[in-house]
Amino acid sequence: MTNRLFYIAQFFTPEPYLKDIDFIKQLKEKGWDPVVITGFPNYPKGKIYPGYRNRFFAEENMQGIKVIRVFTYADHSLSSIKRALNYLVFGFFAALAILKYGKKESFYYILQSSPFVIFCAWAVKLLKPRSKTLLDIQDVFPENIRVSGFIKSKVILDAMDFGLNHFYYRAFDLFVTVSESFKRMVSQKDISPERILTLYNWSMVEKRPEIISEQFTFETSGYHIVYAGNIGVHQGLSKLVDGMNLITSKNPGIYFHFFGDGTDLDELKKESVRHQNIILHGRVSSSEITKYMEAADALFLHLIKDPIYECIIPSKLQAYIEVGKPILAGIEGEARLFVTANSLGEVFESENNADFETATLNLVAFSPEKVSEIKERSINLYREKFSRDAGAEKVHQFMRKNF
Repeated sequence: MTNRLFYIAQFFTPEPYLKDIDFIKQLKEKGWDPVVITGFPNYPKGKIYPGYRNRFFAEENMQGIKVIRVFTYADHSLSSIKRALNYLVFGFFAALAILKYGKKESFYYILQSSPFVIFCAWAVKLLKPRSKTLLDIQDVFPENIRVSGFIKSKVILDAMDFGLNHFYYRAFDLFVTVSESFKRMVSQKDISPERILTLYNWSMVEKRPEIISEQFTFETSGYHIVYAGNIGVHQGLSKLVDGMNLITSKNPGIYFHFFGDGTDLDELKKESVRHQNIILHGRVSSSEITKYMEAADALFLHLIKDPIYECIIPSKLQAYIEVGKPILAGIEGEARLFVTANSLGEVFESENNADFETATLNLVAFSPEKVSEIKERSINLYREKFSRDAGAEKVHQFMRKNF
């Protein structure tokens, strides 16, 4: 049994991405010999970071892990053509890197950033015999492409639907999904459930006991609700401004704080410019965001109304659970059930401002005893189900079992 592991991911440390160098180091500690194949860091601005020069291939040693970086077309604009080219170029050059650096009889763990990672699977199948491929699915295609509006042509979407369902998923041996609902969706593509591992995402800002976080207090006294993360079309936060206005007009002591940026930020700014209780702080580093979440009275998330979002548990929810504050969540499906079943806060119907208002005012009325109970429940829940340690062990056992 080999211990060779190639981890292929378009985004990787120093970019703020979930499965980072710490995840790979944990797999190394469990006996794997990992090599990372990734792009040159450019997320989220679409500009290659200082200190890096774009080349066909470059090698570096990162905390004892060999990292191979491949040529990158850096772009995170709203242009569908440029975004497609960004994903296509990575898929192509990552496959070339597998041919150049990969080994026979190895495990290839491929993080799905786009359907173009199929090039990597083909490279392994054709020229790396006795190897296994694992596809880590964060979004189920083509469903996610349809929701994003990235491609609007029904003809193209139908063609993608046929190709992905009949050829794409069948190119991989094993799968990781972020929820049980996603696992059921993938198994409907003629894939045995035994080949699929449900692996909940952990927090991107997981606390480290050795690091003492800076204490922070909001300048204005009141009830502070914090949103931390991407402000994009999928989150649809601009759709809730009317609800925030109703809430704060009834209770001027409630403040909504937004930390992050994204494609919906300009619309959110435009809609909230006249509301003093809606405060946009912009993007902050992952090391900073913890202090703002710790200072909050409640943590807030929202996803637009679409069947695809009934099937995911967003990684933001895991980050919030680790902090242990009451959660205000405009979500549906499995994630909504998770919040209610574990009594973690208040939920409301996505894009429903009246329901949003009711849930918020209910949350503000929580007693100190109820808030303390939520914190204790959240800490235990995160440690058992969502922590990086628990996730790395599940991945390790799944790969060992299936190789």
